[in-house]
Amino acid sequence: MIIMGIDTSGSFGGAALVSEQGLVAEYLLQIHRGHSELIVPTIERVLSDSGIALEDLTAFAVVTGPGSFTGLRIGLATVKGFAYALNKPIIPVTAMEALAWQHRTYPQLVYPIIDARRQEVFTQAFRSGESVAEAVNCKVSDLVEMLNSLSEPVLFTGPGVTAHRQQLSEVKHAIFAPDQDLQLRPSSAAALGLERFKQGKTQSWYEVLPYYMRKSSAEYQFNPTEK
Repeated sequence: MIIMGIDTSGSFGGAALVSEQGLVAEYLLQIHRGHSELIVPTIERVLSDSGIALEDLTAFAVVTGPGSFTGLRIGLATVKGFAYALNKPIIPVTAMEALAWQHRTYPQLVYPIIDARRQEVFTQAFRSGESVAEAVNCKVSDLVEMLNSLSEPVLFTGPGVTAHRQQLSEVKHAIFAPDQDLQLRPSSAAALGLERFKQGKTQSWYEVLPYYMRKSSAEYQFNPTEK
């Protein structure tokens, strides 16, 4: 059983292969705006270097968002194309879920932070890799106020930590993941996908949808009175 995990949701992205024995191969790249040029060659390389063919894959796990609107569309289109051509299932994984899975051995609350701009973030509470609250799009100040009402430590992770570390440091019991662990790893998406595949939580290529959580900037500009 081999799961390919793909992430194009942010400025870092890549592909990974995970089996029941563990990590097979992984490429994590700083992509910025080159998702369309880099993701397919990255997939080809991770397969070639590991000696595995597309046909040998059991399923695809893909990060559906939130994140870059363009990046997400490219990643989903790529995965859907492969899944359709090979008749393989897809396991959708949100960015918060994959980030929390990276820190599933941490016993206290984990809050993955995705920068949503305008002094806002996308976040969600997890414990041992399992969500304990719904995902939210909120102001950083509101998140800090809410977490300061708790008495237990909170681990912050995710690429949004870099932009909002100063404000998040105001949380009384804040703990920050090491800088090298803040980026979402495609191997985490693949590993979580493997667990969900075992539970039968798969979708067909036409069922998988992006998880935007809010409108794009262009949509706001078109109708700024709506949110």
